[in-house]
Amino acid sequence: MSDNYPMDPSDLRQKGTKGVMSAVGGVGLMVVSGLVASPILAGIIGGGLALLGLGGVFSKKRSDRTTGGLVLAVGGIAIASAFLHGPLSGLLGLGGLALLVYGGINIYKFVKGLRDRA
Repeated sequence: MSDNYPMDPSDLRQKGTKGVMSAVGGVGLMVVSGLVASPILAGIIGGGLALLGLGGVFSKKRSDRTTGGLVLAVGGIAIASAFLHGPLSGLLGLGGLALLVYGGINIYKFVKGLRDRA
């Protein structure tokens, strides 16, 4: 029954933001996955991501803490992939693909909500 009503503007904005940010994050994670093929780059990139994640973990906003925790985890995986290249590099690529799919679903819902409003 709720399919007949237009989507709430704040929910519509949220879907669009989640979709774009997730898709960009997925592409970024796939790029990081490709860059950590070199153990030296894996340490540098992983360390930078871990430091960025730590900054977010100690934030006051809950959403920033969640994002910081995820970035910290990606940094840790990138650092660990310098030593265990095979399985962890694949895990980064799989995570990037999952983020792309999640972003695509949210962008689809955003576009569908825009069409319903028109």
